Amino acid sequence: MIIHGRQPVWEALQAGHTINTLYRVPGAGARIINAILEKAEKASIPVKTVNRDALQKLTGPVVNQGLAADIAPLSIGDMYKLDQAVTSGGQPFIVILDQIQDPHNVGAIIRTAEVAGATALVLGAKGSPEINATIVKTSVGAVFHLPLFRVERMDTLIEHFNKENIYTLSLKEGGSSPMYELNLRQPVALVIGNEGAGVRKNISRLCRGVLTIPQFGRIGSLNASVAAAIALFEVVRQRQE
Repeated sequence: MIIHGRQPVWEALQAGHTINTLYRVPGAGARIINAILEKAEKASIPVKTVNRDALQKLTGPVVNQGLAADIAPLSIGDMYKLDQAVTSGGQPFIVILDQIQDPHNVGAIIRTAEVAGATALVLGAKGSPEINATIVKTSVGAVFHLPLFRVERMDTLIEHFNKENIYTLSLKEGGSSPMYELNLRQPVALVIGNEGAGVRKNISRLCRGVLTIPQFGRIGSLNASVAAAIALFEVVRQRQE
């Protein structure tokens, strides 16, 4: 996979992710660039200097900040590994994306989930994009730090969490209580739905509750990644009290 941008490449290095080759444009100077080159040299990562046209051809029509890297595929765990991660210790705090399709939204939610200290982020096998350069860039490299998983059956996952006494919640409008009245200090799995349709009805019905963000304006809904950020940091707020 080819990724681009200074921060994503830096985070890949920080996480110890395998980088096959680093590509840079001469004269693209910045403190972080120098730090990246120094770290790459210490790790014996090949660095190739190319012109801007060559780098643009490599990354496609994006703002690459004069830097790109050819990296090993990201590790995406399955249901079994997810269960291991959830039961390995600490208070589970899981983010589940139910058919969110926009890579920018996926990347933004991964970034927020990592900052909020989520245990894991789960994608469905169907209806979710593959982890690509856009997601890596939008997440600002958070994909290298937050454990990611992909499951075949979202309904099976929700039922499994219910049996394990993890408080499954769908993020949607119309809940009987605002999020401030929910107990989010317990083990939580929050399901965030598709940009248009929201959480699918069959998935929402399986969840133990609904997390609703109070709204006071005239616009009917929030962007998926914005709504996710508000909900995730309500979990953080309650757990910090």
